[in-house]
Amino acid sequence: MQHLPAAAGGPGRRVIHDESCWIPTGGADLMLDQALRELARPGSEACAACEARHLPRS
Repeated sequence: MQHLPAAAGGPGRRVIHDESCWIPTGGADLMLDQALRELARPGSEACAACEARHLPRS
């Protein structure tokens, strides 16, 4: 999971990546069930560049 800072006064975002993603995240490693719960939270999104884009959204 990658935390992206908030733009001037806006909310931050969380991007969920697959473990094989080429984008370095420096964030927490999540199990699949944790990643799915995180994707269901407002402000979270799946990485468009890796296999996380195929995860089901709630």
